[in-house]
Amino acid sequence: MKKTISAIICCILVLLTFSACDAGEGIPFLTTKSSTTTVKNTVTVTFPEGFTIVDIAERLAENNVCSKTEFLEICNQPYEGIEIENAEDRIYLLEGYVFPDTYEFYFNSDPKAVLDKFIDNYNKKITPEIKAKAEALGYTMDEMLTLASIIQKECDKDIAECAAVSSVFHNRLKSPSFPLLQSDVTTFYITQKLGEQLGYNKEVKLDGQNDTVKKYMDLYSTYYCKGLPAGPICNPGKKAIVAAVSPADTDYYYFLTDPTGEDFYYASTLSQHQKNGRDAGLF
Repeated sequence: MKKTISAIICCILVLLTFSACDAGEGIPFLTTKSSTTTVKNTVTVTFPEGFTIVDIAERLAENNVCSKTEFLEICNQPYEGIEIENAEDRIYLLEGYVFPDTYEFYFNSDPKAVLDKFIDNYNKKITPEIKAKAEALGYTMDEMLTLASIIQKECDKDIAECAAVSSVFHNRLKSPSFPLLQSDVTTFYITQKLGEQLGYNKEVKLDGQNDTVKKYMDLYSTYYCKGLPAGPICNPGKKAIVAAVSPADTDYYYFLTDPTGEDFYYASTLSQHQKNGRDAGLF
């Protein structure tokens, strides 16, 4: 009888504990002193290498970190310590500088505080050695960040190819015989990543596009602009940045991948490049 009464009392106490919780709280954490509920007010978010500023802004909004619109607006404002000579030519001023990594944010953060976290990480990752190598090659860090963003997107499926791909672009940049880098991913930045935003119409050729699309195609697509594009086309990771300032020593001027994007083929001549295309099943 006593056991039955004790069991009933225990059940009543458990029911009272549940009823003390607010909706959505679940069972509170019990201690010997009191009953408490721990509320998490931060979120951990990962941003893959090669994400654009728009990709990052969308993921921030999805995780209730800050407004997508407000983050994009602040990414188009000058930032102390970042020198960009052709700001008027950029779609997003700080594209390339929002360093991809895993971060912890407070919910409903100030967009400037969020951007500060990204830029602080960028400044830590870009070492004096990396800056010195860029200068030794005759480029600004901003130019090498632009090249790194192209390398990143070209090597998304196999980051180990970065140094060899970098060598192709460096060889072209140094040769008067190759005024155009001819990288597809620079065109995709305009037609795919930002196509809807810019008003790109996939049904018409370039001469039938609106003036905004024409402007940025001329500035970013390396099938139209000579040398490097106006700015980065994504936010590259450190491996791509290191590859940009430390290219492999090759005589390659061409490369392509098979349809999977995983197997790379390199060539020094157009005839070899064409053969590679046939071997890869592209031509």
